[in-house]
Amino acid sequence: MPQPSYAYACARLSALNKRLLEPQTVLRMLDGSASDAMRALSDVRYGNLSDAAETDVERMIEREMTDAMQEVKELSPNPQITDLFLLRADVQNLKVLLKARLLNQSETVFTPGGLYDRETLTAMVKEKQYGALPDEIRDALNALEKRLEIRVEPQTISISLDRAYLAHALKASEKHPVFSQYFRAEADFDNVLTFLRLRAMGASIETLDDVMLPEAGVKYRDLYNAYELSFEALNKILGNSVCAPALLAGLNAMQRTGNISEVEKARDNYLVSLLSEHKYESETIYPIVGYYLAKEREGRAVRLIVTGKRNGLGDSIVRERLVKLYGER
Repeated sequence: MPQPSYAYACARLSALNKRLLEPQTVLRMLDGSASDAMRALSDVRYGNLSDAAETDVERMIEREMTDAMQEVKELSPNPQITDLFLLRADVQNLKVLLKARLLNQSETVFTPGGLYDRETLTAMVKEKQYGALPDEIRDALNALEKRLEIRVEPQTISISLDRAYLAHALKASEKHPVFSQYFRAEADFDNVLTFLRLRAMGASIETLDDVMLPEAGVKYRDLYNAYELSFEALNKILGNSVCAPALLAGLNAMQRTGNISEVEKARDNYLVSLLSEHKYESETIYPIVGYYLAKEREGRAVRLIVTGKRNGLGDSIVRERLVKLYGER
């Protein structure tokens, strides 16, 4: 096996990127039935399952993401960075496994593409042993276990692990400007989205304390002060964010349409654009991370289209929920 190097990774990625779903394939999937969508996937050997049925879509995505994870681990000369992105899947799986243990559920949905396999994560949760995980996530899990001994609170699991993951990512990316910008933008977008959702629900301002992620450019105090004010007041407190123009564009679109998904779309497109700008810098880690993020987005698009069509979701709704694929202009 060749030693990881950017030269080798660049050559390998050239072939891997050609296997990403083309926008034309996604359009074919959108324009037909669920069976037509599956046929389009079969034509490009997505998931490499012969005679795949509509019910096989999750197995197809799992195969693709597992392969992508292996490729990234083998290609990366800088696992400190690439592991940050693979770790997302592990955090999601830890949430599911913890909730399943608390609720005595035997069946769980496993998100593929992480650093750890299902058996390893299941053993961690069963034995309550988290020493192999990054410090922030280990400490959050240990604190959760103590809290859950007193009171069963499944709703606290997701926010605790999301906070811990982002705290770890912000710390680990401090010396890497592009990735620091990526995770700071993610924190700002997600905190503003939480603010908007709670306000739309009519939740009390005190609820913000329980659900906010680590602070970046958008300050907690400013969000609290703007909680009962107008959108214009919210716009004024976003200037210190690394993604202020994108945040403002998303908020403006939300005001026009009344749909919070406009802010989510602005977030996703902004984060993709950060890596797209560096896609062809062959002597850097950016194309490797970009490839993995492209596979993640590809999987979400496949799931949305096939399940949406199976469940009778209108094409216009499916199309609205799709965000641009990595590299799409």
